[in-house]
Amino acid sequence: MTLNDKLQQAETAYHRLQTGTMAVSITEDGQQIDFNRANIHQLKNYIDELKLQLGMKSTRRKGPAGVMF
Repeated sequence: MTLNDKLQQAETAYHRLQTGTMAVSITEDGQQIDFNRANIHQLKNYIDELKLQLGMKSTRRKGPAGVMF
């Protein structure tokens, strides 16, 4: 499975969780990994890691800009 395939699988799983599916599974290095709404942030982190490996920009949001005096 290529990195692009892994990214597509992870993004599909993330979308399913966002749209009401209670639990999803993805395969990583031959192992099944289960995600649910309680650990959706771990799936998002995995997606961001794959994007970095592929040279894509991360979709992580940065915190609000601070004001310095």
